[in-house]
Amino acid sequence: MSKIGRNDMCPCGSGKKYKKCCLGKETSAVESIMRLVTTEESAATVAVAEKPEAAAIPEAKLTLTTLKKKVSRDLKWEHPAHEQLALHLIETMRDSYDRELIWEGLVLWNGYSRHIKPAVKKMGSFCAAIEFILSEEYGFLQTQADLAIKHEVTAPTISRKVKEMLNYIEQYGMGGAEEELLLLNVSGTPKDQEQALLQKAMETKASNRRIQLAEAALEVYPDSPDAYLILAEEAENEADARAYLKAGMEAGARELGEAFFTENKGHFWGLYETRSYIRICKSYADSCWFSGNAEEAQKTLEHILELNPEDNTGARYLLTATYLYTNKLKKTEKVLEKFGKDAAATVAYDRMVLEYKKNGITSQLKMLYRVAKNVNKHVPDYLLGIKRLPHNLPDFVGVGDANEAIEYVIVHSRLWTSLPDLVKWMLKQQD
Repeated sequence: MSKIGRNDMCPCGSGKKYKKCCLGKETSAVESIMRLVTTEESAATVAVAEKPEAAAIPEAKLTLTTLKKKVSRDLKWEHPAHEQLALHLIETMRDSYDRELIWEGLVLWNGYSRHIKPAVKKMGSFCAAIEFILSEEYGFLQTQADLAIKHEVTAPTISRKVKEMLNYIEQYGMGGAEEELLLLNVSGTPKDQEQALLQKAMETKASNRRIQLAEAALEVYPDSPDAYLILAEEAENEADARAYLKAGMEAGARELGEAFFTENKGHFWGLYETRSYIRICKSYADSCWFSGNAEEAQKTLEHILELNPEDNTGARYLLTATYLYTNKLKKTEKVLEKFGKDAAATVAYDRMVLEYKKNGITSQLKMLYRVAKNVNKHVPDYLLGIKRLPHNLPDFVGVGDANEAIEYVIVHSRLWTSLPDLVKWMLKQQD
């Protein structure tokens, strides 16, 4: 018997391809967590043949020889026994399965073996589990009892290996060999390959998978600030995140080159290739500020403004906080004067802090406080604890809204914690 190909017209008469129509209604739930190969090569027709000769594929497609070369040349292996099992898998599947489907099995085994690092005592148990998972995926109705006979192992052993592999698939999605698949199918420079891997990382929600793809991007293109930014986002603690961000800044500087900085300083943001560098510099400054290193944050933010004086990334807002925190009042004044027409809550409330630091409690301070409340009336509620702050910064901020107030108070909390008398004064103004 033969199976309808994923790219064939659906037999229901809808006029759509089978994979876009009835395939999802007939296959098992495994399909929802497993998509091992997404390239044009692997999206070819998948079929089971009654006879070995029916499985022959045109020379332009995968052949057994090509599969063996891919195993030895294109896929990385943690242990020689894992590679030997891959070659054995080809032999056990060659007479019953399409070559593209065998390749899917090899991808699954490669990713699983690299992450789990299993000891291989009986090749048959792993081969049977892989074959069962693919059978479930494509509706071949292979039972574990049948596979136990074929591979000379017990059904409970197959069941256990299947469970382990499905747990792996749930955690890592498409499999640990996806980066190899991407690189094999992306032509061009290492930068092109890096971009393909990073795009896949952006589409992935699983933390482990994002880390894996970012690390793969760095393997092919070491000067990738965006890859380091992903690693920082997924880091387990702030110190590790900051180390990744610093490494990303250094990578971005190498990527652009010293001559580029000299030639383009002052209009960086207008050049697309600078965006990754500016972004990671800003993230590093944020991390330094929140960890208590105001001076390092200042240094990085000043660097951003030198490169991009128009400040499209809003570096000035945190810079004024660091200046006020370290009592660099003249520098604060210069920044506020340059961006004096800015209607942001940061500008209004930082003007108030500047006045307090220079002159204490004055009538001018009272006037600036009234102005600040007109700009954003929500800040005092969050600053004075009348309303509870959320744990994270808001995704969207609007001028004068509660989210702007939340962002201001969270980002400036270190500054305001150092001003207990000003906070007490503000509290009295609430009466």
